[in-house]
Amino acid sequence: MISQGLEDFLDYLRETEQLLHMAEQAEQEANDATQDILHRLELVDLDCNVACDLAFKLREVRQYRREAKDQTDQAAPVVAWLEDHRPVVKELERLLGEVRKQERRARDRIYTPKTNILEEDSQ
Repeated sequence: MISQGLEDFLDYLRETEQLLHMAEQAEQEANDATQDILHRLELVDLDCNVACDLAFKLREVRQYRREAKDQTDQAAPVVAWLEDHRPVVKELERLLGEVRKQERRARDRIYTPKTNILEEDSQ
């Protein structure tokens, strides 16, 4: 169906926008966790085992942050384009509605004979 390509593209734009927001939030949470760990290391006297555990936790948080930042960096240009072309996206959504309407009309089409010619052949 022709509408599927339009629908897939519009879904991609919406999903990428959501991904950007989630990645930004994840990056901020990782930044906050990093600060928590660093402040603990700075302000609390720790034995070596606890300090080592915090170092591994910091590494884990930083890797999580890097993944979120990479997603943000990759999704940002798509979302920027989306923002710059919002009227075009609205037109594509309207176009999708029109194409779906035509697909429904074609699928639900019935023919009503205008003459009795078909009845004469069956007798």
